[in-house]
Amino acid sequence: MNTEKLNYHPIKFLDRMEGNNHIVLLYDSQKYAYLIIARYLLNGLKKGESCIFFTSDESEAIEERLSAEGIDVNSYRQENSLRIHHIDRSYANRLDALSSLKRIREEATRGMKPPYRFVGRTITDTGSKEGMKLGLVMERMGQEHFDNFDCSQMCYYDISGIEQSQRNEWIKGLLKNHHHVVYASEPDRAVAFETMLLEEEE
Repeated sequence: MNTEKLNYHPIKFLDRMEGNNHIVLLYDSQKYAYLIIARYLLNGLKKGESCIFFTSDESEAIEERLSAEGIDVNSYRQENSLRIHHIDRSYANRLDALSSLKRIREEATRGMKPPYRFVGRTITDTGSKEGMKLGLVMERMGQEHFDNFDCSQMCYYDISGIEQSQRNEWIKGLLKNHHHVVYASEPDRAVAFETMLLEEEE
């Protein structure tokens, strides 16, 4: 990784992170989003964790992006330590959030060994009020039961495509239901911090 990437504040933040954490990654640049996602996964892989990227997108596209960021996808996949797990968009229509989260975890980790590190999100519809509302229900449930899942997880959201009228309320909800936030953007705009700091200010 070149010096510019190493000096990118969110990368330094991730490299210092220990233990199980629930992180939200907000981004307006896919370039910087995948820089962060790949580093997060690579940190876990180097620690011997089983890393799972769950997505409703095509697996090949995800693999290409991770490979472009320096992850030897084929090698880690053969070792059964990296998996791209496809989830059905129908999860978004389920009202029992906790059962859905447990089922995704069970399916995604089958045959893998703990500890687990996840990247992804269960709700892909952030362009409608209903989708955003359901997304927050899932995130709140995940945060409330996070210790029971015994894992690390990064949820990611492209803020450029979200429904505008609920944007501020939705972002506040995301911050409230995660331990850390990373905003991936140009280096002079990128930030990363513990969301607990926001609670102390209120």
